[in-house]
Amino acid sequence: MIEDAAPATVALPDLVREVVTPAAAAEILEKTRLHGCNPRKLDSSHARRLARDMCNGRWDDYNPDVLSLCGHGAAIQGQHRLEAVIISKAPRSFLVARDVPHGAATTMDCGKARSAATALSLVGVDGHRKDISSTIRLLQNYDVERKNVAWPAWRSVVYTNAEIVRFFQFKYSDLPVFLPLMTAVKNGVYSAPAASLACAYLVHRDGGSISHADDFFQGLISGAHLDTADPRWITRRYFHSPARPRRGNITSALHLGLLLKTWNFWVTGETWEIANFRATQRMPDIVNASCAVQAQQAFRNPSEDGPVVPRRRAADRVSVPGQTMGMMHLPLEEGFPV
Repeated sequence: MIEDAAPATVALPDLVREVVTPAAAAEILEKTRLHGCNPRKLDSSHARRLARDMCNGRWDDYNPDVLSLCGHGAAIQGQHRLEAVIISKAPRSFLVARDVPHGAATTMDCGKARSAATALSLVGVDGHRKDISSTIRLLQNYDVERKNVAWPAWRSVVYTNAEIVRFFQFKYSDLPVFLPLMTAVKNGVYSAPAASLACAYLVHRDGGSISHADDFFQGLISGAHLDTADPRWITRRYFHSPARPRRGNITSALHLGLLLKTWNFWVTGETWEIANFRATQRMPDIVNASCAVQAQQAFRNPSEDGPVVPRRRAADRVSVPGQTMGMMHLPLEEGFPV
């Protein structure tokens, strides 16, 4: 009987904590490109996200993830961190392993990546972590990007787990309060969970009136006793269509824009014939209910300085030749039938 030979013992590389300057990082990456020791293509977008964490204080220098260098001094693991050091222009401390054999790369980065939802669990978020993390991305884009680009461009904006946690802790820590309302909107309107939670949060944050918000969501969710000219009725008809967009990386932004436009029309006493949110439009600002009420009162009691121009509701408007009424326009394919 032949026994299996004992495996040869291989000395593990020593781990040394070193401070890597931007110049040293550039030198290591140059050796990596020169010798081709790392077949992975450098993702500059990911490196910029890591650099943002380094610049805003969310990077932990004592992260045990090792920077692995081969005998050429090239990086077989950690090139994105090195690129982030160059972008951030600040030295960082890493655990460094030198003279790592190239074959070790076959077992690197094989673990399951941690999601933002998992990261939120570490700061005390108990339930609906996936919905909350998606909503945080949506809210951050709304607060930062809505005046810069049209909403379909939000798909290209990516945040790191550390950024999602930071946004939650310092900007949106009260999101869990609106989870019951999110569930009600999602079940009553069939909108995406992130859009439902973001709408509930933004209307209460920027709408200016809790009583108006309660009335708005009650009618939107139940649909009871709504007039056909009510923008909530138009929106419910859109969302209850079986052919509405349900999946995709911009569906939540589309649904959020429709819900916010519904609030704006409702709180100003206006309506729309069709639920539409075109791909060329910016995400709307939220109309403050208190300001809208004051404007309506001023309209009903005009001064004597100027003429009164009455507003027309949908039923009073004259159809334009060639314009089809009762259609719902989607962002990428107009003429979507009800």
